[in-house]
Amino acid sequence: MILNKTKPHIIIVGANFSGLTAASKLSKSYEVTVIDPTENFQWTPNIHEILSDVKKQTSLSLSLETMISRLGHRFVNRAVSAIDGKMQTVTLDDQQTLNYDVLLIASGHARSNYGIKGADEYARGFRTADNVIQVHRDITAAIDSGKRAININIIGGGFTGVEVLGELLRKYSGDKRLHINVIDSAPRLIQALPEKLSSDIVERCKNHQISFHFNKKITEVKKDSIAFSDHESLDSDITIWSAGTKLPDYLDKIDTEKSANGLAVNTYLQAKSFSNIFVAGDSATYPKPLPKQASIAMDMGGHAAANIVRFCAGKALKPFKVSATPVLLSLGDINTYFIQGKLVLASPMLAAAKEAVYQVYMARLSTLLPLEQSCSSLASRVTLSAEKLLLAEVFKLRPKVLLQRSKIL
Repeated sequence: MILNKTKPHIIIVGANFSGLTAASKLSKSYEVTVIDPTENFQWTPNIHEILSDVKKQTSLSLSLETMISRLGHRFVNRAVSAIDGKMQTVTLDDQQTLNYDVLLIASGHARSNYGIKGADEYARGFRTADNVIQVHRDITAAIDSGKRAININIIGGGFTGVEVLGELLRKYSGDKRLHINVIDSAPRLIQALPEKLSSDIVERCKNHQISFHFNKKITEVKKDSIAFSDHESLDSDITIWSAGTKLPDYLDKIDTEKSANGLAVNTYLQAKSFSNIFVAGDSATYPKPLPKQASIAMDMGGHAAANIVRFCAGKALKPFKVSATPVLLSLGDINTYFIQGKLVLASPMLAAAKEAVYQVYMARLSTLLPLEQSCSSLASRVTLSAEKLLLAEVFKLRPKVLLQRSKIL
């Protein structure tokens, strides 16, 4: 398709990993509008560290308005309510309608409660820094109340649930009033990763006040308890919801093929029904299943932008090639895991590698800010990291403990 316009209008819905990366790859020769309901980009893979005060919200956030305007693009701080692929329109929550020539959907996923009664009302979400700050406040209030026993229930034993557990242990392992329950309908932790990883995490938690509840189907979340299909229940002072995601509601009526909790795309990242709609990140269901990783989402965003440029010029598109990317998973200050396929390495020293990933990517994104802000942001992140994480880990670990926890699983 060759567009007969000097400046094709490209709309990007979503300004997180894939959307922001795509925006950074599109030049001023296009009219680019980026739409997102939040004011700041957040490095969400590390938001769990707000629980233990290792990170602050400010160290995980960058201004979208500043970055996108410096790219020469327009930022619209609104939510999307509908997309019409045939009419080539995006409708915002204020009923404003925008026309596009090419659309990139990069809005990721939203929380899914699976229709469980009370989950919306009584379970705290864990998808944004604001969510985590609220959980932090709830825990502080419960501790300050003087309760003799505080039950914190984590619903979901996936990647997020494990990292939430780790930060709670980092911060509160010395407080014997706290008891943590990890609940999942699966038979073990992190189903998508090797079983030996789950076994090691459970083993590491044996000396803490933690209970794992697997193969449990929740029927209702109440203010002070959680009910299960086997008629059992657990007391709960604080319920953290880290299970389940879905496409945002505005995509419910979009007239293109949906598959596996996403919009089906071809190898060029195009939606099945519209050649001028591209999808990247968690919103996309690629022909080959992809892990939900920030690095892959960023790669998809960059590739989608390159194909949009080719599409506008009438050139042949290139297929997205997925590169095998290792995963780093933290269990607070107890251990960090490096996972590449079936290989699992465990060592507390890997915390430095996980922190380096965060620092490198945030530094790269910070280059979109004015120089003074970029330098200030970098200095703040590095100082906080050194004080709260790296130095703290070095002084805490004894050689014997380090050797015991460092191994190939």
